[in-house]
Amino acid sequence: MIEAFTARRLATEILAGLERRRPSLLDDEASVRAAMEAALLPVRREYASRDLPAVYLTALEQELLASIPTRWLDSARQFTADERRHFGIWRGGDVIARLSFLAVGALVGAFIVWAPFIPIWEKWLPIPLAIAAWYLPDLQASWHRRRYARRLGEIVMSLETAQAQLDRRLTHEVSFDD
Repeated sequence: MIEAFTARRLATEILAGLERRRPSLLDDEASVRAAMEAALLPVRREYASRDLPAVYLTALEQELLASIPTRWLDSARQFTADERRHFGIWRGGDVIARLSFLAVGALVGAFIVWAPFIPIWEKWLPIPLAIAAWYLPDLQASWHRRRYARRLGEIVMSLETAQAQLDRRLTHEVSFDD
């Protein structure tokens, strides 16, 4: 199949479009389906202009509309709720929280240097721990974003595995039509 009409490519484009409008689409599945239909209109026109078999695009649209809306909505609602809570980061990671994390990191580092039962005698250890603690809220937020991106990637990968079925269906139906 032409790269522009593969399940992976279209799913990626549709998910990118849904992500751009995520706050307004979280209310109901009908708005997600409407946004998907709007995203598929230019694809349909391009597909028709190339005189490709309609059976493939129909099957692809059915597959996309069957799997993306519910899976994306579940993931997007959870991620948006976490995002609104600042990913559960204490005080949203403001300056006071970061200074507190910095102090705790320095204290932990100082304790590790001081404690005789921990065989670390480098006196510089509290400094990197304090610096790393300053960036803890950013690391937590990026971890949540990466986890969400992985969920979206799983949606795309599940559709990519369906590509072989779509190709077989196209080959089967076109060969019998000729």
